[in-house]
Amino acid sequence: LGAEPTTSTYDWRGYTSGGEDVTFDNPGAGTWYIMVRSYSGTGSYELTVTITYDTGGGGEGDGIVTKWAVIVGISDYEAISDLSYCDEDATDWYNYLTGTMGYDNVRVLGDTHTSNYPSYYALATEANVKAALNWMASGADADDQVAFITSGHGSGDGSGSSYLCMWDCSSGEDGEDGNLYDTELAPIIGSMVANQIFIFVDHCYSGGLIPEIAALSNSDNVYMTTTCTDNGYGYDDSTHQNGAWTYYFLEYGLINHYASNPNTLMEDCFDYALAAYPHSGGDTPQEFDGNTSVGFKL
Repeated sequence: LGAEPTTSTYDWRGYTSGGEDVTFDNPGAGTWYIMVRSYSGTGSYELTVTITYDTGGGGEGDGIVTKWAVIVGISDYEAISDLSYCDEDATDWYNYLTGTMGYDNVRVLGDTHTSNYPSYYALATEANVKAALNWMASGADADDQVAFITSGHGSGDGSGSSYLCMWDCSSGEDGEDGNLYDTELAPIIGSMVANQIFIFVDHCYSGGLIPEIAALSNSDNVYMTTTCTDNGYGYDDSTHQNGAWTYYFLEYGLINHYASNPNTLMEDCFDYALAAYPHSGGDTPQEFDGNTSVGFKL
């Protein structure tokens, strides 16, 4: 292959001693070159390489951290009132995740104005969003990272039962009513084996999604933030042309203050963004941190 061996070892034993096992603990990522050299004598040899994953690969992980994301941004709805900047929210998150954070497998779902998105996978109907989330859940293994980021209308009963309004809210497509309820989202998130699950929700009433996520058996792997409580509102921010919480968390926090540093903890960004956020009461952004002993990074 035209490269020197990555490392070397020497077997001092005679040729009658048989094979030798060579073990390298915690090998670095990258390509390893292996060569067998005979210093005397002739004969044939067989080289077998076995890779064993422990905590690094994790469970059914393949030893390679792949980053996945489903991003939803709906400004122009089929049947209900429109919003102004949710497509910009999706665009900004897509550019940040793919351009800065190394996310490879990303699906963006939006409204019918496909040219408003830097990448466009499908119309953000309830059925399509569920399918995209299930695609991510089935594709990501135990050492991967996943993100679900969504911006649009939301509603609920104001007492904890909340739903995200997908593009087909109040019209319904493909057998769905267009409302992605907390009780529908949670089982999909619960099926994910990825060791990091990031959820960012910029919808009204979105704090009502948190209890169902927090109750999942894999909630230790989840970091989640919402634009408001279970009876609060999110806002279009015309000054910055984003949803307000998207602007303060992503632009004001991660990009401008933390300079897009990949080691930034989401908990720190939340605190910094919240301190400047102009809305309060029921409209106060919420946070769920499934493992407070370990900081969460994108």
